[in-house]
Amino acid sequence: MLYEISGLTRVFNGRTVLDIPDLTIEKGQIYALLGPNGSGKTTLLNLLAFLDTPSSGTISFCSGPVRFIESFLLPLRRRVVLVDQHPILFTASVQANLEFGLKIRKIKKDVRIKKIRAALEMVGMQEFINARGHTLSGGETKRIALARALVLEPDVLLCDEPFANVDTENQERILAILGRINSQHRISIIFSSHDRPLAERLARNKLYLDNGRLAARTASPIF
Repeated sequence: MLYEISGLTRVFNGRTVLDIPDLTIEKGQIYALLGPNGSGKTTLLNLLAFLDTPSSGTISFCSGPVRFIESFLLPLRRRVVLVDQHPILFTASVQANLEFGLKIRKIKKDVRIKKIRAALEMVGMQEFINARGHTLSGGETKRIALARALVLEPDVLLCDEPFANVDTENQERILAILGRINSQHRISIIFSSHDRPLAERLARNKLYLDNGRLAARTASPIF
C-alpha cells in the first residue's frame, strides 16, 4: 500500500479544514482528488508530500509509519514530488531549472544532462532546453514543471490542478503525459482537479472531498 491514513485532521486558526477518518491509496495507480474550491484538496496534497504536519492522526507511507520530524521527512521528500498549481521557474534556462534539484543531490554533470534530456522528451519539450523560464506560456511552464519533477525520478508524483489555467491543447498534452508517466514508468500519480469530466478520463480512482471530508470514493471498471 502506498499511503494509509487514519484519523487525519488539519486545523488552521481553530477551523478544521481536513478531516479524513480512514483512507488507503494503492501503489502504481492514478488517483483524482475532486471537489470544489476550498474542499481540502491542496491541504491533502501538501500532507501527502510531507510538506505539512497533521494536527492529529497518522499517515503511513509504503507500509511504514511517518514521523513528522525533519530528519525523517527529508528522505521521503526525495521519493514524493509535488507540482504546484502555479509553478514558478527561475529566469535562467530550462536546463538550469531542471538541473537545480540534481545538483543538490550531487548528481554528476554528464548524468544530469542525460536525465534532463530524458525528462524533457517525456513532456515533449526537448526544443526548449535553452529557452528562458520566464518566457514560456502557462501551458509550457506547467509541462516544464512536470519535467522538473520527473528528472528527480520520484516514486510518487502529486499535481495540484495540472489542467487549470491552460488552453485546451495543453490540457490534452498534460493528460497524455500523465498517462504515459504512469503506464510506462509506473509512477504513482495523485492529482487534484475541479474539472470532473477531464479528470475522469485519466483516473480510474476518484476521491471526492467536500468541506474537508471524504464524501465518496469510486473506482471505474477496467475494460
